[in-house]
Amino acid sequence: MKNGKKIWAVMLSTAMMFSLAACSSGKGEADGSKPAVEGENTQEAAKEAVDEKAQEPVSEETAEKAGGMKIGYISPGPDTWYLRAEEGAKWACEKAGAEFLSVNSNRDSEQEQTNIDYLIDEGVDCIVILSWNEAGCVAAAEKCKEAGIGCVVFDACGAMRNHDVDITASVDFDWQSMGGIYVDWMNATYPGEDYVFISGTVDSVVCQTVEASLKEATEKAGKMKCADIRYGDYEPEKAANEVEDLVNSGLDFSVIGVINEDCAAAIITRLEDLNVADKYHVFAQNGSEVGAQLMKDGSLEFTIASSPGLEGAVAVFAGIDGVKNGKEPNQLIACPIASVTPDLADDPEAIISWSVDEEAWGAIIRESFSDYAVFF
Repeated sequence: MKNGKKIWAVMLSTAMMFSLAACSSGKGEADGSKPAVEGENTQEAAKEAVDEKAQEPVSEETAEKAGGMKIGYISPGPDTWYLRAEEGAKWACEKAGAEFLSVNSNRDSEQEQTNIDYLIDEGVDCIVILSWNEAGCVAAAEKCKEAGIGCVVFDACGAMRNHDVDITASVDFDWQSMGGIYVDWMNATYPGEDYVFISGTVDSVVCQTVEASLKEATEKAGKMKCADIRYGDYEPEKAANEVEDLVNSGLDFSVIGVINEDCAAAIITRLEDLNVADKYHVFAQNGSEVGAQLMKDGSLEFTIASSPGLEGAVAVFAGIDGVKNGKEPNQLIACPIASVTPDLADDPEAIISWSVDEEAWGAIIRESFSDYAVFF
């Protein structure tokens, strides 16, 4: 986007076709014998703030909205993205008057299976899962179907479309469109200049989806090429090391794309340390507070904003609405994304808050997700 025009991608009526699971991967430690309750391995301050909200009493009026439902929530790990998604999910339960029970898989597949079983045993009416792999999504769907309860998979690139098992809903961002958005920005701003892309992990299909869309859009444009793709594993230091290696390699490129803004911040700092920051232009993905500040500082030139908190909230509302009102299964629900340039760094409609924002989130949900307006 140039000249301050926002690009929104809100496609509630369009069947979205995504591919796999959330934008992070790794291995965690868990004993596999009990659920890892959310917050045990996360930032303490965030945990206390979230737990405080979860423990607030529910009014009779809001309890009636959700019909006394109990939502089970599975987080894949302690990353900031996952924390904000859970905060949004808890907020949605509070607004709807539903009971909220969360567990954390700590990036351990066995623990994730244990968590699914635990929530079913606890009698939840619907499981809302943010997994990092297809197997976790499928296991949740199959076990929920067997138990006769709802299942919402989110931030998963439409993992379930390749499997013959019904779920309540899939909620996601349009990861497939992002490559085209990036290429359009590069064509308009730095035409003909080649780029490198610092992705997340090799096995993240969100990353694979973004990479594939970048490749397709680049080939279609025919005006630049992707000089290389490297993997920072969502570790800022590793991402910065990859860029330093690329700079020292003599490879010809002037634009650097980064899968998230925490890594972009580390890369920008490394470029400054190498005294070459003025030779490169950085774009990223997230729309986080970190990214907004980088834009205000003039070091990040473009990003695509997507709020994990809002996505978590929409996933919970989709579960409650789908189960309580007997909606048709396999609902496909898209969350908004927006292209952001530095002139929009302070615009709450362009950079949707990652943390709970009653006014902004409420307005977006009432406008874009009318079925959930009853919760406000």
